[in-house]
Amino acid sequence: MADTTYLTKTVEEFIRAHLADSCGQPFRKRFLDLRPGGKHEFDAVSEDGTIVASIKAHSGLTSGGKAPSGKILACLAELYYLTLVDAPTRLLVLTNPLFFEIFKRKTVGAVADGLTIELVPLPTEMQAKVDSVVREASREMSPAAAEAEVETEIT
Repeated sequence: MADTTYLTKTVEEFIRAHLADSCGQPFRKRFLDLRPGGKHEFDAVSEDGTIVASIKAHSGLTSGGKAPSGKILACLAELYYLTLVDAPTRLLVLTNPLFFEIFKRKTVGAVADGLTIELVPLPTEMQAKVDSVVREASREMSPAAAEAEVETEIT
């Protein structure tokens, strides 16, 4: 099983530290109230609550060389949640330059006012570890891996 906790622990903490340095205040993961009445956990919320961010460490193209439609939809969902909170600054932070370009191109004219999509590249070693985790997770999700998993569950 791919250890995706690296993404939620190390990568998100790196981005929170980056935001803290650039904004001059600490950030932490936090559940916020949504205008319709629900709650959603955001990856980085400033101490004073004026900056809310979602963080995605998605990779670029799929192994077949296509745009990653599922990852794009996941980012669109985060943008939707960002529209439902009251904060002057609402960010979607992407860490992969190729995915950032793909997402920006796919969403031209489709991002609500008041939302910002920002690229914060990871250090080389961290990006290499992210790439490794993503490759492993992708292999586990391949049709052959799914078939093998079903086969072991049946027997």
